This record gives sequence, structure tokens and C-alpha cells, in this order.
Amino acid sequence: MANTRILHMRFPTSVITALEELLNDLNVSRNEFIVQAVREKISRELRLRGLKKTRGSLGPEDAPEWTGASAAEWVRKVRGEESRALLWPS
Repeated sequence: MANTRILHMRFPTSVITALEELLNDLNVSRNEFIVQAVREKISRELRLRGLKKTRGSLGPEDAPEWTGASAAEWVRKVRGEESRALLWPS
């Protein structure tokens, strides 16, 4: 616990009530749950920041396979290739 600090925070009563009910089911400490939730949020925000920072850095010449299909079609194609690769050989 040498690398920890105490942080006093205020939460709406409704959030605390929902949190306590959830923690009873999960059998996790309040501190452990909140620390993990904050870590996940920080990670998500940093990824989003990186995506925003690099948006538009690739042009059509960098990824020609993206220009012929919609984003949804490209994702379905890639996912289809991945699922075929995961099948065990007969």
C-alpha cells in the first residue's frame, strides 16, 4: 500500500445504492471496484485521444482495400477471414 493515496469523493446517493447492491453480488470491495472502473475509463479515454489524434493520417493510397467498400462491408470481410482462419483443419 506504499504507492497509494487517500482520495475523498462525493457520489450521488443513487449511485452508491446501486454500487453497494452490485458489490454484494460480485463479492468485490468498493475500493477494488472503483479503482478498476477508473483504470478502464482512463484506458478508454487514452485510446480515444489516440484515435482522434491520428484520424485522417492514412489516405486512400495507404489502404486501397478500404476505398472499394463501405466500412461495414470491410469489417464483415475481415471478420469472415478471421473466422475461417480459426477453424481447425479437417
